[in-house]
Amino acid sequence: MAAPRTAFSQGRFYGAPTVERRLPGVRLAHLQATKRADHVDEHSHDDAHFVLATHGRYITTAAGPETEGPVLVYNPPGVVHRDRFIDGGGYFLAVSFAPADWRALADAGRGAAIDALRLTGPVARRAALRLTRSLLARDAETLSLEGLSLELAAQALTPSADGDKRPSWLDRAETYLADRFDQPITVADLAEVAGVHPVHLARGYRRWMGAAPGDRLRTRRLERAADLLMRGRDPIGEIALASGFCDQSHLNRQFLKAYGVTPGEFARLCGRRPVVASVQDEAGGAA
Repeated sequence: MAAPRTAFSQGRFYGAPTVERRLPGVRLAHLQATKRADHVDEHSHDDAHFVLATHGRYITTAAGPETEGPVLVYNPPGVVHRDRFIDGGGYFLAVSFAPADWRALADAGRGAAIDALRLTGPVARRAALRLTRSLLARDAETLSLEGLSLELAAQALTPSADGDKRPSWLDRAETYLADRFDQPITVADLAEVAGVHPVHLARGYRRWMGAAPGDRLRTRRLERAADLLMRGRDPIGEIALASGFCDQSHLNRQFLKAYGVTPGEFARLCGRRPVVASVQDEAGGAA
């Protein structure tokens, strides 16, 4: 007979907290992973929670296209999954809402997503990264942490209308972007791969992704840059070129705009010391 799946109570994960804050309705923690991938079985959580992987190679079973760092996932209460770090030493932010509090948020809004989500939008990632930075600072005001937590929660409280179904051609286009993000790509290229008219493709991207195809290409490039920052020690200038950006200054501007932190700040959140060129990496030099 198969062993019963582990069901974690609120705020509990396969990880040891480095920082933890308990607020009204939500628990925040930055944790170090404590289990190797082959020791992580299918499990569930009593709470609704968000996980942002901040260091290491993270694999998730949440629905959606495969993404690189920073990986941000929403899991509803009770959903069975096997999210895990491939290598040891992973770190992650966890934002946990007790079931009753999550139901209250859903009832006050438009309802909550019933399936796991892989959140790739800039609003969600910006909120999660700012929340990580505030939590690690250890002196953030409760109001600030609560506000950022609710910004993040809102990303799972606006599900698609009943009867809507994401078109399969969008997955083909997204895969093409993921495979060729470091090359010049046109709307015509995407439309040919997807098998739809360019106008239909542009409209579909805006409806289903909330962004233009060019925005999604930039997102893919930023995902690769963040992944390289999380996993390696290459100079930021080299990471910029490897991710499809013109230079380090270009990456600085786009990274700050999308995530609310510079590449150097993100690298420090991930626990590494960035190697930067002469280009200024602070907000004032990235305008």
